[in-house]
Amino acid sequence: MDKIKNRENSGISVHGNRVNNLRFAGDIYIIEQSNKKVNDTVDKLHTESERYGMHINVIKTKTMVFGEKARTE
Repeated sequence: MDKIKNRENSGISVHGNRVNNLRFAGDIYIIEQSNKKVNDTVDKLHTESERYGMHINVIKTKTMVFGEKARTE
């Protein structure tokens, strides 16, 4: 996995810096511009977490959508 290349295509631009997650008190907020990218990022997070014996709690997982595009799912 090329972390630098993925960072260029991931998340949103905030004052010229790419941001694809926010972390606070044990929570991780994934920020992406499409459902596909959210799924890809969560899959990568899951894979890396498993390497260290950690798991994503699906029951506590939530999704929020911002923007003008209509949700098709």
